[in-house]
Amino acid sequence: MIATTRIEMSDLSQQKRMNTDLSDELTPQHTVEQAVEHYLSRSGIHDNGLRWNVYSRGVRLDKKSRLSDLPEADTRWTVMPEVAAGGR
Repeated sequence: MIATTRIEMSDLSQQKRMNTDLSDELTPQHTVEQAVEHYLSRSGIHDNGLRWNVYSRGVRLDKKSRLSDLPEADTRWTVMPEVAAGGR
């Protein structure tokens, strides 16, 4: 990925969207997890202690990956909380 690439993040319903240039508040050296934290903060979404996952092209991204390490094709992300079904 290059420094001028834009990333588009949205929730599952696509109502809360954020576009960012990787030369502004986020840089190629930030991690996916830091980008998600930035998105949640900017979108006014409270994490409520939930773990959040990021998907691009139907594949979950590794939250520890640096933005510079992601393929060029992974610029549109869906951010959603991790959910678990079942009992205690």
